[in-house]
Amino acid sequence: MDFDLLSGFINGHDIGASTQLLSCLQDSGRLTPEQIAENPGLERGNVGAGTPDPHQRGAVITKIEDIFESITDCILDEGKELVIPLKSRAKKKNAANKDDSTQVNRSSNTEMRNITFPSKSPQEAWKFTALIRILELSHEALVTGNVTTKRDMYYRDPELFMRQAVVDRYVDDIAYTFGVGRDALNVVAAAKGLVAGFFSVKRKDDSAVEYSLEHEGILIPGVKDIVDIQASDVRWILVIEKEATFRTLATNQYWRDSLGGKGVLATAKGYPDVQTRQFLHLFSQQHPTIPIFALVDFDPDGIGIMSTYKHGSMSLAHETNLAVPWVRWLGVRSCDFLNTENEIQGLLTLTARDRKIALKMLAKSVAEEDRDDEWKGELQVMLMMNVKAEIQILGNGDALAQWLDKKLFEAV
Repeated sequence: MDFDLLSGFINGHDIGASTQLLSCLQDSGRLTPEQIAENPGLERGNVGAGTPDPHQRGAVITKIEDIFESITDCILDEGKELVIPLKSRAKKKNAANKDDSTQVNRSSNTEMRNITFPSKSPQEAWKFTALIRILELSHEALVTGNVTTKRDMYYRDPELFMRQAVVDRYVDDIAYTFGVGRDALNVVAAAKGLVAGFFSVKRKDDSAVEYSLEHEGILIPGVKDIVDIQASDVRWILVIEKEATFRTLATNQYWRDSLGGKGVLATAKGYPDVQTRQFLHLFSQQHPTIPIFALVDFDPDGIGIMSTYKHGSMSLAHETNLAVPWVRWLGVRSCDFLNTENEIQGLLTLTARDRKIALKMLAKSVAEEDRDDEWKGELQVMLMMNVKAEIQILGNGDALAQWLDKKLFEAV
């Protein structure tokens, strides 16, 4: 591991620093009352999409440097032990403690684990090294002003991290522990979402991208680069679960020729990534009157994908610029294939995994008193009939376009 960032602390440091970090780091780089008065949102750690905040950036840099300084203290004072409490979203609300260093706060669904230095075992030493390496790479990105991706981080030291999931988890946990969004670390997910439609984007470098010229769709842009989304003629936005369906509609320029008016097509190719969710959130903020619809499979995963767009995910619940609560479910629903005179073809049987996911979703909605009865009723139909259906049950090409024309014309 590269300890260059620690070298500046060897001389002239104060060895009396606290041996427990992160839990008290909210005081590091604390905003002044004057700064909070100028922008109250800073006190909550919320940074507007596309508007990186210099005060928060400086506070995060200070927090990371406090950790490095305390590590130096422990190296110079061999009798000192450093404890780094790291918070994360618990995967299961009622999960039992995994070990003595892991604790679950059931009221906040937060898992807390301590990482110590010097480490007491090879596994603990690896955890510490991986954590410090990610902090170092984030510090580098913040100081240089260069945004990095979690994928880039992994390939900077693949032998250390071993799996991409290790980087993903630590980046999210560090942001959650600091009480900031992941963007505040200058770390973003690699883009995978695609978008096509009758709109343009003005970027911070004064350039503009006209998306109507890219008929098959292009990668969804990062919101930090966007100054303005120009969509005065757009009547609807359709978020599609499957890339194949997106490409069929984009290639046929359905966004231009729809009976529902000109629109925008987007897909995250399955479960939504952060960049796609941020983009839709920003689009909806700048154009709140444009309705957003979801087209997903009629199965538990499809409903889960729509729910993630609408309400966000548990693991990133602390990030406030991701959810789009007014997403509306266009299809596929049971009425799209049950209320028809034609013979039903393409229905599939629910797997054991499907049934397990559906039952968990229903149980969770009861526990959290979710009032969205629409999707709960559809899940119950799935379980009762033991069937699911993919988007393709609506047809391909012209048949799908005709179905969308009817739905969108009624909806907008």
